[in-house]
Amino acid sequence: MKVALFTVGCKLNQYETQAIAEELEDYGFERVDFSSRADIYVINTCTVTKESDYSSRQAIYRAKRRSPQAKIVVTGCYAQLEKEFLEKLPGVSLVVKQDQKGDLVNLIANSFGNHAIKPTEKKSWNEFFGFKVSKHAAHTRALVKIQDGCDKRCSYCVVPLARGSERSREVDAILSEINHLVKNGYKEVVLTGVHIGRYNKDGLNLNSLSDEILKQTKVERLRFSSIDPKEFSDELIDLISGSKRIARHLHIPLQSGDDHILSLMKRNYTTNEYRKLLEKIKSAMPEVMIGADVIVGFPGETDEQFENTCQFILSSPLNYLHVFSYSGRRGTPAAQFPNKVSPQTIHKRSEILHDLGRKKWEEYLNLFIGKTLEVLIEQKRDKKTNKLSGLSDNYIRVLLDGEDFLRNKIIPILILRREGNVLIGRV
Repeated sequence: MKVALFTVGCKLNQYETQAIAEELEDYGFERVDFSSRADIYVINTCTVTKESDYSSRQAIYRAKRRSPQAKIVVTGCYAQLEKEFLEKLPGVSLVVKQDQKGDLVNLIANSFGNHAIKPTEKKSWNEFFGFKVSKHAAHTRALVKIQDGCDKRCSYCVVPLARGSERSREVDAILSEINHLVKNGYKEVVLTGVHIGRYNKDGLNLNSLSDEILKQTKVERLRFSSIDPKEFSDELIDLISGSKRIARHLHIPLQSGDDHILSLMKRNYTTNEYRKLLEKIKSAMPEVMIGADVIVGFPGETDEQFENTCQFILSSPLNYLHVFSYSGRRGTPAAQFPNKVSPQTIHKRSEILHDLGRKKWEEYLNLFIGKTLEVLIEQKRDKKTNKLSGLSDNYIRVLLDGEDFLRNKIIPILILRREGNVLIGRV
């Protein structure tokens, strides 16, 4: 039977989709592209914003149009919170909540496959990790899940409701997976989770876990996904700055550059604390790339408070932004807050921050013209130019002319110029 998979949302979802795909292939299902006709479609959803809900539903509708008789399986965070609603959508055959995700392949095989598979023992969220991955579509860079869930309660965020309480993965399982990926040829591993900065297992935190990974695996480059401001320690900064194997790229959510809005959001830091952290990191690693999430249009956000955010970003060492329009989520305190910001104002503010983020990004890229960057050359060439394409350790896209034997190697590249949001270089 042919199965196609589609992911909406974060790197954690991408990791879990790949794990599900591998397990399906192990049981004899043939994986095909989501744009192809299939017998079964698996859609791993997101519900962090209304837009992600919409994207999840659109994926369901596309699958239904492509293969009207196919079975459509919906899982992920949207499925966790809106199971009954999704079950009523045309074409949906099965909705699998997050706490059943580890048994998803068994459910598919027993419901739609040609042979029955004995279900695994159902595990609670506190026990459950259930996935391991040995390959990724990129063939050079792999995601590794180290943590799940969130015990914090930011007033706007639905993730704790969708992902459950915090739990950390066993160290041996993480090391085993990374060693297996390295054996399969992967040069870079990205540690991912809901709150990787709150990793806590067998006396190890993110800093000591990373140290163990560097000691007990031969992975050439280790990268972190998002880490909250309060989760940085001096020891972690020292570890990153002192190792050539850890990527000089950090994503540190800001959410707002106004202290009153941060307080309403239930973030546990001030803009001054955030700025001091970034300055400390930049002092230790001047060329590190630092990015941030920013929410525009939070309930009650005034023009003056939005301007505070703009001015904070302008004067900060941030190098890029991920801009999100506020989206009220059912079950969160902020959804009940008064003084909602109009969609028109949110759109305008979003455009302003996108422009600001683009300028910050271009300024950062220009710093590296004439310098040499260590670039991991990817397997696929750039579609527009047919040049080799890769990512530097500080997460800059670099294009260059070269032969295929350079693929999946980390090599020094001299940067010649910037073209838009990429750099052009040569060996």
